[in-house]
Amino acid sequence: MSRRLLALFLTLGTGVASAAEIAVLKSADAPAWQPAIDALRRGADEHVLTEYDLRGDPAEAERVVAQVKTARLVVALGPLAAQAVRSGAPQLPMIFGMVADPVAAGLANAPNTWGVAFVVPTRNQLAAYRAVNPRAVRIGVIHGDVGARAVADAAKAATVLRLQVLAKSVASARDVPEALRGLLSDHMDALWIPTDPLILAEPTRRFLLSETLKSGRPVYSSTAALVPEGALVSNAPDPAAIGAQLAQLAKRVLSGDGGAYEVLFAPAELVINKKIADKLKIDVPADALKSAGRVF
Repeated sequence: MSRRLLALFLTLGTGVASAAEIAVLKSADAPAWQPAIDALRRGADEHVLTEYDLRGDPAEAERVVAQVKTARLVVALGPLAAQAVRSGAPQLPMIFGMVADPVAAGLANAPNTWGVAFVVPTRNQLAAYRAVNPRAVRIGVIHGDVGARAVADAAKAATVLRLQVLAKSVASARDVPEALRGLLSDHMDALWIPTDPLILAEPTRRFLLSETLKSGRPVYSSTAALVPEGALVSNAPDPAAIGAQLAQLAKRVLSGDGGAYEVLFAPAELVINKKIADKLKIDVPADALKSAGRVF
């Protein structure tokens, strides 16, 4: 018997309304989010979870939200899903995840809303990068509009961390090659890729990883997904920990003990690519390696 059928059987057969219908709306089918979904399922396995992929399409998001209005709870992953639920079904209890900036997404203090912010403070990220690669002090960064706030935060933290942030703003992906050439001419020691959709888009990020490594410089990433692709290090939210937090919130909300609007912050996971460090002749301190959650 499948988990879903078993949950329904226990609910209907015993007369105990313990299993609830939870709709999990994904803004897109992002493989990096799967550990969060798996942890959510493990933590809320007494309930019936059904996943919906919105495919990054606002029209599909509107259709799915109309379809799930009978759910007891919605878990929305990503800004598109969270915003679609709040605008299309404000009466539904919703827990959001994988949203870096809940305020910018219009979710702050919304009724029937709880969540886990998908962000690690910029200062903490830069401190982790410095611990992994102490010799790199001139940090280059290319960003669009979305990444501007993180870059501003980095500039504030740079003095305390004894770093220099070299920033290049771009309006489109076509501007990225010239921006990278400028940073290389400015003798950057490493390139930081922030959480910015323009820069993280597949052709752009692969170009940056390839060309930066060819120049003999490492890449720092705000998401762990780029480390297996060639980034030296990331200090990013741990998706599995986020899933566990989402499950805890789900249990509280379904028990009637959710309280008012609340946002939790996910713990960070340090991920290091030792193969890239060896290739670039970067001597990663032993303490940094010991504190890493994963080493490639």
